[in-house]
Amino acid sequence: MPDTRDNPEREGRILDAAKKLFSHYGFDKTTVSDIADEAGISKGAVYLHFKSKDELFDALLLRESDAVLDDLLRRLDADREGGSIFGLYQHAILTSIANPLMHALMTRDSRVLGDYARRISKTLLAAQGNLVRDEMVKQLQAAGVIRPDLDADVVSYVLALIRYGFLMIHEVVPPDKAPPLDEVGRTLGLLLERGLAPEGGSNKEAGRQVLHQIVEQLRAYIHSTRKTSPPA
Repeated sequence: MPDTRDNPEREGRILDAAKKLFSHYGFDKTTVSDIADEAGISKGAVYLHFKSKDELFDALLLRESDAVLDDLLRRLDADREGGSIFGLYQHAILTSIANPLMHALMTRDSRVLGDYARRISKTLLAAQGNLVRDEMVKQLQAAGVIRPDLDADVVSYVLALIRYGFLMIHEVVPPDKAPPLDEVGRTLGLLLERGLAPEGGSNKEAGRQVLHQIVEQLRAYIHSTRKTSPPA
């Protein structure tokens, strides 16, 4: 008898159903039975692939993380400004808001994440933050995308301030008062480009290559973090 767990098509349906329900109803209010019904399979079949709802959500976030990173690379490659700090931040925001689960993760949306929110610091956000602080600035300086005369640690700190300001701004400015996030991304990218790019502009081709490397490093970091994260 074949192993019934070896069914990637069914696993994909489960993850698609979970994405739809988690995004709409949130993690806490969605049950494994709900996901099974949405996927058109039995509850037991879900457990052939995932031992728990937490494990299912982990797998879904991993899949969606890969999708967002793939989308980011496509956007960067299609944009002639994609190798600049302007392109990076503009498209990073656009790809995140285009994916409801990644948007919820970035903004720590308790309605969507529910009890899962307490694990965020151990997963995707920590991986991204570490990579930005430890890797990205120095590599972009070496590639001629960020001015080499600026202290890399200070630039990393400023970028972290911007990142966490973006995450927490809803506590200061109500969402209904905030401007469209795509405009925020464009303006933020433009400010960073004018403040951080070398005189004469960024070396966009070298920057594009570095950004590809950083995205793949981030992908590997996320995958390794998922494998080693302790249970909730």
